[in-house]
Amino acid sequence: MVRVGLVGESPYDTLAIKNLLSKKYSDLSFKVLAEGVTGCQLDSPKLSRAISVALRNEPFDVILYMRDLDGFRTQTSKIEELNNWYNKLNEEFGGNGLFLLNIWELEALILADIDTFNKNHKTSHQFKGDPSMQSRPKETLQRITKDSRKKYTVSRSPEIFNQLDINTVERNCVYFRQFLKQFSKAVSVN
Repeated sequence: MVRVGLVGESPYDTLAIKNLLSKKYSDLSFKVLAEGVTGCQLDSPKLSRAISVALRNEPFDVILYMRDLDGFRTQTSKIEELNNWYNKLNEEFGGNGLFLLNIWELEALILADIDTFNKNHKTSHQFKGDPSMQSRPKETLQRITKDSRKKYTVSRSPEIFNQLDINTVERNCVYFRQFLKQFSKAVSVN
């Protein structure tokens, strides 16, 4: 069984991606690495130490590193900074990594399957186009659910991602489609 380690900005993000990827890759084993390291701590030596401890206990075939760009893909200096972060970690931990850079935020992937979100939140938000072009998708989801009984909160993202249709997300989100091609290749080689 291929083992995939997950590193992300928050436990909600890593669990959300695990839930989404498990829909298409149910034969893989996913485990969150560095659970206590969140947010800006990802830029500190604390992350390397936590990954090292996790890797001592069990090997992983692929390590998936995830970050939010908090900007558009035209902001090349931000992208370069996060790519450098990923490259450094990937080299340190054996070069078997993949990078999922969420354009703006992870919540852009929810916008890619807005119909599922609407159905579960009893909202009727219309969204067409590439969700990576939506600035502040988290705030968009909070705004469209402000009058709903189920308001969007980050802590609910794992549950929401468990309901999303990964094929719809892949079809509607360019950067996620590109990531899935790389991910499929990485997990089939091992």
